[in-house]
Amino acid sequence: MQARWIKLREATKYSAIGKARLISLALSGVIRGAKDTDSKCGDWIFDRLSLDEYREAQMSHTYIQEKALAILNGERI
Repeated sequence: MQARWIKLREATKYSAIGKARLISLALSGVIRGAKDTDSKCGDWIFDRLSLDEYREAQMSHTYIQEKALAILNGERI
């Protein structure tokens, strides 16, 4: 069973997003993340599900863009 809340280091590996970008996304409310108050080091924790949702939204947006470009270029879809 995978933990829902993961530390910054694991979140970077899991999402393939850099540390600074993850923190920025969390601070702006795009993904769920916060400083871990239980951590003596002040580490950040992130919600794995919100990382998945963020990546899925990126992929569907990319697919829509690619499809639109194909239509504009006269390609059959």
